[in-house]
Amino acid sequence: MLPAALSPYEPLMQQVLIADIGATNTRIAMVGPDGRPAGMIKWRGDDVPSLEGAIARYIDETGARPQAAVLAIAAPVDGDEVVMTNRAWRFRLSAIAARFGWRAIRAVNDFEAVAWSLPRLLATDMRPLGSAPPAAPGVRVVFGPGTGLGVAALVPSGGSFAALPTEGGHVSFGPAAEDEEPIFARLRREFAPVSAEAVLSGPGLERLYRAMHGAARPLKAADIVAGAHRGDETCCATAMMFVRLFGRFAGDLALMFRATGGVYAGGGVARRIGRLFDAPDFRAAFENHPPYAELLKTIPTTLITLDEPGLLGCAALAETLLAPAPARP
Repeated sequence: MLPAALSPYEPLMQQVLIADIGATNTRIAMVGPDGRPAGMIKWRGDDVPSLEGAIARYIDETGARPQAAVLAIAAPVDGDEVVMTNRAWRFRLSAIAARFGWRAIRAVNDFEAVAWSLPRLLATDMRPLGSAPPAAPGVRVVFGPGTGLGVAALVPSGGSFAALPTEGGHVSFGPAAEDEEPIFARLRREFAPVSAEAVLSGPGLERLYRAMHGAARPLKAADIVAGAHRGDETCCATAMMFVRLFGRFAGDLALMFRATGGVYAGGGVARRIGRLFDAPDFRAAFENHPPYAELLKTIPTTLITLDEPGLLGCAALAETLLAPAPARP
């Protein structure tokens, strides 16, 4: 269950450490008095030796004394041992809790945490992509490109919600228009089989650039996005193909989950692309799923502009972690 507002045990809430551990960056904060992340510090993963090392460094630098923790991790989370997908970190939650003397610890997939943030997003934390009616009640889906491609859903359940983590970024992905055929043929030669993550991610944007323009002038994802915003022809062409494919995948997810509550795009790559999503290509690709174009026209698409939605989701989950047990009759 996800409470709608801070509970009477607010002082306990402010003793919860929250962390978003990705393949590239590690972000750690505490739950603030308003129920949102406070005191966040961000490190590149290569700058800290391990998750325990990052937590110890945070405690040393801030003087925080957490009594519990909620962790969002870029990996499948199923049991005590966690093995990260795109970073060579392996750890046991029980060992971390024991080292720091925590009375409780919870870990979730990083995009499951983002899904939990959706009811807590403020109007200033997001903006619409294209025109569509307001969201109807129902399932909400969130996805986003970073080092990989995360996908999760938030499903109404008994007056509250249940979050559903997935490995949807690893589904097979291919061309759906004639001009995409040679691009995907080149992608297959470099990275086969082609998954959605292989294209719709930071490394995927770089692969897409090479597939469209050759490897003579390879560019990093950040340079491609910056070039597109400046009007560079090859960068613009790559970015707009990315926007088209991104919109198509968003439409796929909307149909998979019948996400009448809306489809939300997050992740660092999506935020940097930003206004390029306002081109008609995105919504056109989102809706172009016959015979369900009319259904998709009613589903809103939203860009999460908040930098740390995963931490916000962890803060929401902190309430359930420390909720007092119901009194026995």
